[in-house]
This record gives sequence, C-alpha cells and structure tokens, in this order.
Amino acid sequence: MGEPENPSEPAASVGWVSDIGPRRVNEDRASAVVSDDDGSWVVAVADGLGGHTRGDEAAQAAVEGLPSRIAGADEMAVAFGEANERVLALTGPETWQKNLPMFMFPMSTLAVAAWTPEGGLLIGWMGDTLPFVATAGPDGLKGFCCGRPHRRPDGSIDVCLGMQPMDAEAGAGFVEVEIVGESGEGARPDAVILASDGAWEPFVYRHGADWLSDDSATGGIGAACGAEAETADEIAGRILAEASSLGLNDNATIAAALWR
Repeated sequence: MGEPENPSEPAASVGWVSDIGPRRVNEDRASAVVSDDDGSWVVAVADGLGGHTRGDEAAQAAVEGLPSRIAGADEMAVAFGEANERVLALTGPETWQKNLPMFMFPMSTLAVAAWTPEGGLLIGWMGDTLPFVATAGPDGLKGFCCGRPHRRPDGSIDVCLGMQPMDAEAGAGFVEVEIVGESGEGARPDAVILASDGAWEPFVYRHGADWLSDDSATGGIGAACGAEAETADEIAGRILAEASSLGLNDNATIAAALWR
C-alpha cells in the first residue's frame, strides 16, 4: 500500500473476507484494490442471486472487470453498466429468445465503493448487497447502512445484474444503480463496509431492522467492527466472525476500506 500524494490525507487500507457458510458452493465474490500513486481505492462485493443457475459465475463476472479507479458518478454508472453486460453475456441473446424459466439466467447483486482525492467517496449498489459507513469516536466506530435492500414484498430482488433487457432500445448496457456520493471537500467516514446479504442478515435476525440504521441498537455495525481496528482486514474479519457466531444461513462476504 502506498502513501497518498497529499500528506494531509491518511492512508487507507482495503481488504475482504468470505465464508461459504452452510452452502455447498460460495457464490459470493469480492475485490479490493488501492493505488500506490495517490491512495485511490475501489472495493466491491457481488453475490450470485439465490436460486439462479451459475450464480458464482455471475458474481465473478460482476467484479472481475471493475476499474481500479472510479472518480465520479458517471464513471460509477459506466462500471455498473459494463458489469451488467458481462453478466448478460453469460447467456446471450440467443438464450433470452428461448423464453426459459427466469431461474436459468445467471444474475448477481453488486455493491461498489470508490474513493479518489479529486472525486471523494462514491458508493453504488443494487440488489441486497449493502453498503455501510462508519465514523470513529471515543467509544469506537459508529455506523449505519446508507443503502436499502432492493427487495419486493415477496422477498425477490427488484434490481440486479443480468436481468433480461425489458426495453430493447435501452440496450444490454443499461442498468439502474443507486449512488451515494460525497464531494472531495466534504466530510468523509472513517470506514466503508460492503456486506452480502448472508453477512448482514444474521444481525438483523438477532437485533431487528434497526441494526441497519441505528448504531445505538445492540450490536450495530460499528460494534461489529470492534474497537481500535487498525486495518480493513481486521474490520472485515471481525464482522464475519460476529455474523458466524450468530449463525450463517448463506455465503457471507465483507469488504472494507479504513482510513487510519
């Protein structure tokens, strides 16, 4: 890991960790890269959509072509559009035209967080892989979910990578992505955490939905990070260990970035 060009900017560490849980295959994928030049970084977590064929391939396609630098909302939208094209390419138009059952199409959720000195922090997400931000305080990190699961009332995913284009004019590269951004001059959290649904759901099952939005709730995301974490790997590992202690019912993956 390199030091940023601006000495006033603390260096960031990035990392990720994953657990197969009770499943036979781990369909989660993640990536974490940091620039030696200026401290820019990109972290991502993708989860193969449950019940769909080749979910592990879809998640791998989602993360493997992501850029190592994303400096603006337009670039984030392009990154998601290109990820969508890679997942769609796993089946191709000839398969779409056969009117196969929806579960036979590989699909994936995706969350991406990126930071550059000029563009600040950007977080994009779709599906039920969720982003969290945390700020250091005297009692450790305090944090909350800055996204929401894109789920319908029946529990199915409303927006994800690999859905067949509903509008031919939109093109295969069209994809809806929600973006949270902070300017380079604005306030910045001390940590960013991305978690697949298998990693955050154990906390919600135990503590209720308030765990996502209120860190005063017992076992909030900040508490799960642990006190005095020195690296992103420590944060990711502690959250996964806590989720595991509550009981995993799915693959669980956490990626994190931490400024210290």
